[in-house]
Amino acid sequence: MTSTLTKTLLSLASAAVLAGMLAGCSDNDGNGNGNSASPSSSASSSPSASSSSSATSSPSASPTPSGPAPTQSSAPSQDDGDSAALLAAFQAKVKAGASASELNKLLDDSIPKAKPEDADEMIREMIAYYDSHLQDAGKPLEAQDVQQSLLKLKWPFTVNDIKDEKARKAVEEVTAGGYKLETAEGSFFPVVDYGKLKRFDDQVSAEMKDYVALLATESDAKTASDGALVISWDELAKRALAAETFVKTYSDSKEKDAAEQRFLLYMNDYLVGLPNTPIFDFDTFKFKAEVKTSYEKVISEHPDSAVATMAKELLDILQKTNGAVFTKGKNGQQVDVPEVKTFRDNLQKEAASLLSSSANANK
Repeated sequence: MTSTLTKTLLSLASAAVLAGMLAGCSDNDGNGNGNSASPSSSASSSPSASSSSSATSSPSASPTPSGPAPTQSSAPSQDDGDSAALLAAFQAKVKAGASASELNKLLDDSIPKAKPEDADEMIREMIAYYDSHLQDAGKPLEAQDVQQSLLKLKWPFTVNDIKDEKARKAVEEVTAGGYKLETAEGSFFPVVDYGKLKRFDDQVSAEMKDYVALLATESDAKTASDGALVISWDELAKRALAAETFVKTYSDSKEKDAAEQRFLLYMNDYLVGLPNTPIFDFDTFKFKAEVKTSYEKVISEHPDSAVATMAKELLDILQKTNGAVFTKGKNGQQVDVPEVKTFRDNLQKEAASLLSSSANANK
């Protein structure tokens, strides 16, 4: 890869990561900052270090909004005052600085007794907590002897595989808070395991259920690692479509902005690529056949979506350029193709506009 190409792609990837960070910090109160997204290429995950499996979605499954529902039939009848008191007590615990494990235990005790709208607020508070406390969550793992003990084990491992007592207790503390382990560059750190929040699917609204599913899809199986795509192009399209569908279905949701930022991140990855997984071949600068096939599939199966509209626009441009995403200069360096560069420069703005128009049309 040439130096100019690297700079171009890294600049785009940085914008995508920023979008993922914004997705994590768009809680109702405007507080916090988080991974996931994070969602996102910036949101990362791995097989859980917990010895007991949590209720998570399949790595290849994209959430399909189930539609607004006024109540959940499985939720018990609850007096408004009692339910509001449960929510107030949870919020007070958050403000008092309770640990993630304490908050999760309180969720288990309170949500089954709360009305769906109050259960939603508790989950919303928990997500905001994760956004702003991820750095604190990793403190039990920071000790050098803990890291060394974990590095001796074959990854992925479970808590039961950890024989060193100090390391095992550190991992147990992390996982009890709703996190799981990730490893990179010779160290272990926590990421939010949003799939664990799916245990409350029967007590929250359909809207919150679908939003948690959107987060869990990324935390169950991350989109990218080390600047490379680690899922298929078709799966990436499904994730973009899921985020788009959430915004269209719940256009007045408190989570709309976060879902939109997640959508824009996926769109950037899908239509531009990542530094180590671009949409073109490094040698020829020509469009990859596998990416073209994915675009054609999403256009055929979801013709009215914003994802398909943008994919078709790029395909039309590349047909005119004979598949060239870039061209080679005299010394073999990459040179921008004007039409492709214009598409790339306007991608985020155009995708956001298409999404907004679709969401407004559904109101």
